[in-house]
Amino acid sequence: MVSDGNRLIAGRYQLLRELGRGGMGVVWEGRDTLLNRQVAIKEVLLPDGLSQGDQERHLLRTAREARTAAKLNHPSVVAVYDVVEEGGRPWIVMELVSHPSVEQVVLTTGALPVREAASVGRQVLSALRAAHEAGILHRDVKPSNILLSDDGRAVLMDFGIATVEGDASLTRTGMVTGSPSFLAPERVRAENAGPESDLWSLGATLYACMVGRSPFERGDAMATLNALLTEEPDYRRIPPIMHPILKGLLRKEPQDRVGAEEADRLLAAILAAKPASADLDSPRERKKGSGPGRALLAAAATVVLVVTGGTVAYFRTASPAEGAPRATTQPAAATSPLTPTAAPTPSATPSATPSPSVTRLAPAVRAWRSRDGWSIMRPIGWRGALGEGYTGWTRRDGNAHFGVEAFYANRDANQVMRDSEERLKAEAQTVINRGRRYVSHQGVKAVEWEFTWIAGETSDARWVRPGTRYHEIRRVVSTGDAAYLLSWTVAEGQWVRSRALMRQVIASFTVRA
Repeated sequence: MVSDGNRLIAGRYQLLRELGRGGMGVVWEGRDTLLNRQVAIKEVLLPDGLSQGDQERHLLRTAREARTAAKLNHPSVVAVYDVVEEGGRPWIVMELVSHPSVEQVVLTTGALPVREAASVGRQVLSALRAAHEAGILHRDVKPSNILLSDDGRAVLMDFGIATVEGDASLTRTGMVTGSPSFLAPERVRAENAGPESDLWSLGATLYACMVGRSPFERGDAMATLNALLTEEPDYRRIPPIMHPILKGLLRKEPQDRVGAEEADRLLAAILAAKPASADLDSPRERKKGSGPGRALLAAAATVVLVVTGGTVAYFRTASPAEGAPRATTQPAAATSPLTPTAAPTPSATPSATPSPSVTRLAPAVRAWRSRDGWSIMRPIGWRGALGEGYTGWTRRDGNAHFGVEAFYANRDANQVMRDSEERLKAEAQTVINRGRRYVSHQGVKAVEWEFTWIAGETSDARWVRPGTRYHEIRRVVSTGDAAYLLSWTVAEGQWVRSRALMRQVIASFTVRA
């Protein structure tokens, strides 16, 4: 390795030796001369040929990403200590971690025992939950980005392409970063990605712990992407006790995946299972840390993996066969309030993913326009009701409801959502968060919250049944002079089969310009 032992960065950080380099930069072993401690220093290399403006944007993004990672204080996250600028480029100062990656361990000593894999999964899940609560998405969870110590500690690293939910992307339109075989389908389809996308990648990583590769790896980038969009994993080499967690995390549609809380429960159940169970036998059983491989890896491993994890960047060009935008039906001519007069709308164009939830014909809807200027494709056959600033429709069996609440003032979308959450928690029981994210609604940034809740004994809504568990999506669309809270609520057991209709109705909400 190259030595540059006399060089100081920002008058404080001494470069001791180069640990490795990749397309995104160079990682050095260094020393913080002020605090007298060993550190890892990532020298971010700017791509050749960048204009002055692009260089400044790249520097801005790097600084932002470092600040993002520095927000996290978790035992399973590599700590970021500082970010400085030297020689016209950024340098990120981090915790020096000298453990092999999960990828190295599996390739060298074989598949992880089930218990060890579950422990790694639970630690990484804990790190992701902390990141998600801070509004941070990792976007590149994979075996080479998880370091594993000999005592079982797992550390998630390289938040280098992490984003803060809601931040404007500084990457070029159509560019997707991350390792293809561990990407979530919605990211490949260029749809909105949230915490569920990181959970998908965790599922693919746990599978790789058992088999040595992603379930969708095909040796070619395009073949891999096609596999993760259209094929299901082969579980024949996976111990049966791992099937529930893997199948729960590797569902194509993010709305169908198990949430972080349920994933943690499933992993905890694996750890609590009796060791004698045949289900706990890994495809290649071995004792944790056995053999010389792990010890040799630990001696040689470095934080070089920050820049040499195999990350790729590629471009997608949408075509009718793959990646075409999902069709949304625009409202037809105005009708009288709550009176169906328009003909049913044709079903939406199928999405790129051959999932039953999007290829099945959508239930019939009709156009409806409010007297206040907004319009919607509302479900046929649902009973309508008008109130002060609120319009709602309830399915005749009482197990589903859609509502639009209008706030005619310049209201912040996040504040509207927080206020609605407080009102809900005052009446409901056991509210479980399933994810909050920013989404694009007809070109406007909106806030969306998915959750489940159990109805309390008292409620202002006549359709609510005490003791019933509901699954709900709320979306706040702000137009500058008004904000609209859309809510779709279904009895938990009927959530999956109502999702196609929910998407069609919510996507059709339009405010007249």
